[in-house]
Amino acid sequence: MKLTDILPDSLVPKDIPKGLILALIVIIMLMSLSAYRYGQGNGVQGILHVLENWVLYLFLIPSFTALVSMPIKYRDDSFDVRMAYYLGMFVGLLFMMAKLRYWR
Repeated sequence: MKLTDILPDSLVPKDIPKGLILALIVIIMLMSLSAYRYGQGNGVQGILHVLENWVLYLFLIPSFTALVSMPIKYRDDSFDVRMAYYLGMFVGLLFMMAKLRYWR
């Protein structure tokens, strides 16, 4: 199995290695599993906490970052919005690490 099978070329900007993006996604998914313990013994609630983190850090924060960068795209055609999306994913990872620092 190659990285081309997991991440198609249309989803990845040409300047970023696919392995780096895949590592970012895997790290976010694994770090989000730490929210399972906040289910307080209820398995369904723990799974919902994990799913909430996945949606927030893999979809919402990157999507809003790409949305905010859209005026740049209209101004400069060479701007790649996918780069802004993955930048938002990295920012989400930083937010998650800051949040985990204070969770006890």
